[in-house]
Amino acid sequence: MNIRIVYIFLILSFSSFSQEKKQNILFIGVDDLRPLINSYGHKQMITPNIDKLAKDGIQFNQAYVNIAVCGASRASILTGIRGSFTRFDSYTSRADKDVPEATTLAQIFKENGYRTASIGKISHFADDSKSDWDDFYSFRNGSDYKNPISLKRQKEIKKIRPDGKYAGPPFEYSNASDDEYNDGKLTNVAINQLKKYKESNEPFFLAVGYILPHLPFIQPKKYGDLYDYDDLIFTEQRTQPVNAPERSIAHDWTELRNWYIDIPESGPVSFKMEENLIKSYYATITYLDTLIGKLLNSLEELGLKDNTTIVFWSDHGFFLGEHGMWCKHHTFNEAIHVPLIISSPKMKKGYKSDAMIEYVDLYPTICEIAGITPPNYIHGESFVSVLKNPEKEHKTEIYSRYQTLEVVQDKKFSYHEVLQHNTGKVLYNMLFDMENDKKQYFNISNNSEYLEIVNSYSKKLKLMRDFSNKKIKIK
Repeated sequence: MNIRIVYIFLILSFSSFSQEKKQNILFIGVDDLRPLINSYGHKQMITPNIDKLAKDGIQFNQAYVNIAVCGASRASILTGIRGSFTRFDSYTSRADKDVPEATTLAQIFKENGYRTASIGKISHFADDSKSDWDDFYSFRNGSDYKNPISLKRQKEIKKIRPDGKYAGPPFEYSNASDDEYNDGKLTNVAINQLKKYKESNEPFFLAVGYILPHLPFIQPKKYGDLYDYDDLIFTEQRTQPVNAPERSIAHDWTELRNWYIDIPESGPVSFKMEENLIKSYYATITYLDTLIGKLLNSLEELGLKDNTTIVFWSDHGFFLGEHGMWCKHHTFNEAIHVPLIISSPKMKKGYKSDAMIEYVDLYPTICEIAGITPPNYIHGESFVSVLKNPEKEHKTEIYSRYQTLEVVQDKKFSYHEVLQHNTGKVLYNMLFDMENDKKQYFNISNNSEYLEIVNSYSKKLKLMRDFSNKKIKIK
């Protein structure tokens, strides 16, 4: 009888220990990726590993960044705080400068007994809040593989442009192996980090930041060979939206114009260049997909998958000629609509959710999954309820911004304002019918039929603007 009691006690003790085991987090960030993924309906794309992740978790079809530029978006994600006129407003934004007292996602996990590691590009600046990570590996200035032809061209460019403004061609194919580029290298470092966690049996928050598919679109040639020019899908709208105020679409995609050769100083790119840019963007995504597959396979082979939540996110979207634009830096959907996939042992699998999610919501959601209480000053709202029931809604609208451009969007309308920088005065606006004009081709803000909608959404934007501009009170 006593032996039986002891046996039952041991079973209960083991069960309690299992329940208390901390949930690991694998936080996979990518750069400049719009939802151009097969599982998101883009059947021309070869993304089997990301598709598999979506089947193993929940894919969010209506996820949006709060700022469409690298530094600001990443700082917002890592702090759970919205951007404003004075906070998180450009690619140079840093969490440790704009909100130095804030507790970052890495810091709060570290304080709750997790080993934290940043590998690759998580913050835009490698040393932003660096002390929050137990282990830190940056590949931002590493010796990534360069095609000899590309290096030769760069030397020639320096002779005529000694200021070094140009970085070379915007796309490149080479005979390099997957491991010779930085993203291949950081994948191997991340896998080694997983092996260390396996040995130590410590709970971990591992952030792996891929530079792909950011410009320049570089990858081993075998990925470019997967796509024919006939596979490419081009935008049907290469001009600004009908009835759009010129200032509302002022966007000269200087990132592409200023830094890469064979791009005109003004006007559109040639059709041949458009073909090459789109094809190489596709190819970099497939290269990225292969590396992510390698990382996820290692997670499973090490026996860590069953206790690890995987979060796949992108810092913002990317224009591929829509509205006559390239790159990001706007409030149109191409810049703010992003992929988001979460796979967690505790949550539903194989669902696609249409709940509206803001990236500022990631912080409290990941905390709740791990059983951590987030700071009370953050702006995001947890959507764990959607992970448990993908049919549920989360928010009625999302807010995003880029410098003096702001947008409020729900499933019916997308309303944009252009503000005067010093005063916040509304200079121009745009309204799009998202039920009948998902591509945002026709501005209807001047249509008297929509006057009430414009006024109502303008008030919503002002309320959010005033809220976001308030100084964060951190106790």
